[in-house]
Amino acid sequence: MKVAIIGTAPSSRGLAPYYDESVEIWACSPYYDASNSTFCDLPRINRFYELHKFCEPSLLSKLDEAGAKVDEYVRWLNSLQAKGATVFTQENVAGLERFPIDEITEEFGTYFTNTISFMIAHAILDGATEIQVYGVDMAASEEYGSQRPSCEYILGIARGRGIKIEIPLVSDLLKARVMYAYGQDDAYAAKMAARKAELAARVQQAKHELEMHGRAIAGATAAANELEQAKHLMNGELTESLSEAINSRQSLLQSQAEKAQSEWAISREKLIALSGAEEDTKYWEQWK
Repeated sequence: MKVAIIGTAPSSRGLAPYYDESVEIWACSPYYDASNSTFCDLPRINRFYELHKFCEPSLLSKLDEAGAKVDEYVRWLNSLQAKGATVFTQENVAGLERFPIDEITEEFGTYFTNTISFMIAHAILDGATEIQVYGVDMAASEEYGSQRPSCEYILGIARGRGIKIEIPLVSDLLKARVMYAYGQDDAYAAKMAARKAELAARVQQAKHELEMHGRAIAGATAAANELEQAKHLMNGELTESLSEAINSRQSLLQSQAEKAQSEWAISREKLIALSGAEEDTKYWEQWK
């Protein structure tokens, strides 16, 4: 059995063999896409893992940021299972599979710091002959850097058991900056190129969001001003009901402008941060 385990890092997520039916696609980590009403937009999913408790603050926060609720997420998990995928959870949920934590820890111990390492262990336990890992970066300087050793430990067990391991060149997993005394840094160059491309795309998206919020502010403000001018032009002929309607509309437009202003400020801060990160890549490139 060949297994491709998919995380959310954009640098290599798109490289997975989604259209090779000989490889099972195992996914995790919800991110809500309202336009498609889905918590995972991969073109194919054989297994999905949600190993957090549904009341866990980190999961609730992630769902809340996406504007989604736990009950929506659970319904989506059940719909995924109904379509033929197998969904593993920590909690007992009707229609879903319970993750075999006892079997996993009996075989491999308790050194697990993230869902990906649990998924790798499950693949070993289920007899995988090849394990591929995409969308899992875990660079030392990033949020998940501290979780990387657990993944590398369990990947080492897999390789030690004769399982073929495939990691994209742009991922930090199982990579050294340079192999001691002998190495060349092709992996670092590839990593930097992927990081630059990712940041450039995110900067462009942030610029687009900033422009859209700016247009929303201008549009709502202009419409409210036009209504004010219309009231003056009516020269005392304004009826009470029409006045109430105009005032209500002006209040709504003001709220929309204030919301857009708040979103514009957030987008501006994001753009500043991303632009700074993009500029930093020029410094790190000198070490290629």
